[in-house]
Amino acid sequence: MYPVCEEISVTLFINSTKFITFMCTPDDLKELAIGHLYTRNLIENIDDIDSIRVCNNLKNIYIISEFISIEEDLSLSTVLSSSCGSSPSFNLKLNQVLDSDISFDLKALKDATIKMFKLAVKHQETGGMHSCAVYNTKKDLIAIEDVGRHNAVDKVIGACLIKNYDFKNSAIISTGRISTDMVLKCAGAKIPVVVTRSIPTSSALELAKQNGITVIGRIMSSKPIIYVNEGRILK
Repeated sequence: MYPVCEEISVTLFINSTKFITFMCTPDDLKELAIGHLYTRNLIENIDDIDSIRVCNNLKNIYIISEFISIEEDLSLSTVLSSSCGSSPSFNLKLNQVLDSDISFDLKALKDATIKMFKLAVKHQETGGMHSCAVYNTKKDLIAIEDVGRHNAVDKVIGACLIKNYDFKNSAIISTGRISTDMVLKCAGAKIPVVVTRSIPTSSALELAKQNGITVIGRIMSSKPIIYVNEGRILK
């Protein structure tokens, strides 16, 4: 049998209202929902969620929260594809520069990327999965895979929220290109350093520069590219 990437539709309901449908790998769904709400600034922390339940049979996620108010402009019934997403609206004020004086050694970021790849079991089996990891100044690393790069970002951020990670002392590492909505997610999570084995888009770089986010591309090459806000990186 030829290798394939598993992809299904999973619908998130908030307070019994259909909110969004993900096209995703059916793992770490609790983390996906939490991370997605957090990166859109719809919750401030995990305590804003009263309860969360994943129904694998129905392929649904149910969240109860007094904190979240579902409004018409929050893209109800939007389907997020696993490829490029559907650019839902983000409840985020731009041009708020991240206040973080942390620094990372470039070699340490490359070593963390190598570790992320070693943990990417599904990618090793299929060759078609995206990975995303959060690596902090204590050298802790959490990595998660998904068929979609945006989902992988949401999942790993959700996993970190559950473990009470401090995002201001962290870098996020992705296998996919860094687009505008990826930078928006990191800005929403207040993650100051974004790393990819690929490259960013021009709009993503402009947004990262405005918000004080460091962007590193081609991390696995002999000469990684530090595009903007390079003061946090030690060579």
